[in-house]
Amino acid sequence: MSKPVVLIVDDEETLRRVLGKEVAGMGYAVRTASDAEKALEALEGDEVAVVLLDLKLPGRSGLELLPKIKGRWPHTEVIILTGHGSVETAIEAMRAGAYDYQQKPCHLDELEELLRKANEKRTLALHADALLDRPETGIEWGESPAMARVHADLVKAAPTDAPVLILGESGTGKELVARELHARSSVKSGRFVVVNCGAIPGSLVESTLFGHEKGAFTGANGRKLGLAEVAHRGTLFLDEVGELPLDAQVKLLRFLQSGEVLRVGATEPVQVEARIVAATNVDIDQAVGRKEFREDLLYRLETIRLELPPLRERRGDIPLLAQRFLDELRAKGHPPRRFAPEAVAELQSWPWPGNVRELRRVVERLSILADGEVIGPEEVRARLGARRSSASGAGEPEVVPLRTMERRMIVAALHRFRGDKPKAAQALGIALKTLYNKIKAYEIDVAAAIAGTESARSP
Repeated sequence: MSKPVVLIVDDEETLRRVLGKEVAGMGYAVRTASDAEKALEALEGDEVAVVLLDLKLPGRSGLELLPKIKGRWPHTEVIILTGHGSVETAIEAMRAGAYDYQQKPCHLDELEELLRKANEKRTLALHADALLDRPETGIEWGESPAMARVHADLVKAAPTDAPVLILGESGTGKELVARELHARSSVKSGRFVVVNCGAIPGSLVESTLFGHEKGAFTGANGRKLGLAEVAHRGTLFLDEVGELPLDAQVKLLRFLQSGEVLRVGATEPVQVEARIVAATNVDIDQAVGRKEFREDLLYRLETIRLELPPLRERRGDIPLLAQRFLDELRAKGHPPRRFAPEAVAELQSWPWPGNVRELRRVVERLSILADGEVIGPEEVRARLGARRSSASGAGEPEVVPLRTMERRMIVAALHRFRGDKPKAAQALGIALKTLYNKIKAYEIDVAAAIAGTESARSP
């Protein structure tokens, strides 16, 4: 695999040489340029991941070069190099699309971390574009009616600037949906900034969201941009927003109403334009009723509301998701695996309290520990047995009637093969006539099985 390319643009030859050697030692391929015109030539010649750009260049300045770079190569990240006294200009450059800035002389540990994060952001953005360019297969979202509605609403909402509130239990994929919104939005070239509202101590919420000035409080040794300002011209994802204390909710509401950020210790606000996406596993309507969440803030956050159903309510998606996870693991070097229909039925019988996140972890364990290419029901039972006993509060594994298990296997096979009965019968190891007889005996609705809404019923 080729190394990511870093372009160093600075008119000081010594700095280019010394910094280039250090960056190469961090695992990057290095290119250099002494002015804006040579930088544009270097960008044409290579797939540049990150540009280290000095603001003071002969001829066209770095601040003038920046929009040219972001306009023609939107996924190339730019880190500003600035001398003492140029921090204000560097912040202006960030607001124009730069990833971050580093003061000269560079602190190499900080620069290495910035390069890693900038390259990672570029890689994710390129991957997101590749996903959007692919034809829709339905496998990422499953085929249940509930998820189809979520997907349809997301596609309509993404290109707008309307705030979106994502609701769902832990593990249902709220952040993945938020990232999909960002990838389809008009600000997809900007940053996707995550704020874990439930993990910030109450006393630090304001400075974390809105930043602070030097000397604003003990330990504030310099200016720090808040996450809201970092998300300028990108997406601000407020994860677990239902956990915010009431006083912080007031400050967040003020920001959403005005679009202005007032850093702690500052006297002048800064205008910020960011797409707002929020998520919570809290029953937000009940929280409003208990006066634990401000109703006016809820109105600001939920122009669009997306509710993700728990996995136990869309068991028909489990075969698709499980196979998708196996395929992803195979792409990472795991052995090729597939589930036997009986194994799929076992997966569908589990309530999945941890939702999609739990399913992914179980599939990964099975991929690593399975004995052969086909994962059978006994291997699934072995991995779920202790979890099943713990969940049921009993010392013995759950006992399922044979008729129930047989029906589940038939439904799983019909779903997997999209109602193709000959293929389903072959996978189940029974005659086609036997399959028809059992569908009739168990009163299986084939259309519902294909849609994924039949699997939870018992004969």
